[in-house]
Amino acid sequence: MDPTGQRTQFRYRGNPTITARKQPKVDDDATIILTYDTAMAILEPSWNWPIGRKDMEIYGEKGAIYADNKHDLRLRISEGYSGYDEEIFKLGKGCPLYEPFALLASVIRGETILERYDPYSLENNMISMEILDAAVKSSKTGRTVQLKN
Repeated sequence: MDPTGQRTQFRYRGNPTITARKQPKVDDDATIILTYDTAMAILEPSWNWPIGRKDMEIYGEKGAIYADNKHDLRLRISEGYSGYDEEIFKLGKGCPLYEPFALLASVIRGETILERYDPYSLENNMISMEILDAAVKSSKTGRTVQLKN
């Protein structure tokens, strides 16, 4: 579901296990495609990378956002097809959202109120669990899973 509450269609594609001795019960790589009416998300989780990765790329009609890791964010706004203006952001400590346990304490004390579909909200995490459950079902059946409204 996106922040407006729109549901997704879900497809999963797992790849054979190459590292069977280390991780015998998981696919090494997967492709998860979440399709909405006006957007698509392609997730590519893997056990097979030699380094830890926590990066993300988001593309829109006028530019892109690159989160290279939890600290470095680049915003690129298109200037024609080949050109772009880039702004770089350094993210860091200083708010409870940086540390999950500090956020939890802040919510319990009433200092922070999570909005519906906030990344840390119950609603959002229930949707994440639905997507993970659909990944398991799709992996077992080899079929696209339609999430219920």
